[in-house]
Amino acid sequence: MVTLAEIARRVDLSKQRVQQLAHNDPDFPVPKGEWKKVGRYYQLPWEPVEAYFEARKPQHGVHFAKRDERRKAEGGDDS
Repeated sequence: MVTLAEIARRVDLSKQRVQQLAHNDPDFPVPKGEWKKVGRYYQLPWEPVEAYFEARKPQHGVHFAKRDERRKAEGGDDS
């Protein structure tokens, strides 16, 4: 079981983006009614969420290209 913040960390998205997908994407694998509340946080099973993100095709590919460029620059790849 993982929280939305942990999902965001694992799939390299912001917590806000994961929340958007969880609430608005009809293909999101775990409906909100099935989330388990533990303390202040909701937990979801990781396996179906992982499969969802592995199969998901990002709609904004430019974002990922920019992110990859930024990471290369931050990594000090000066060659």
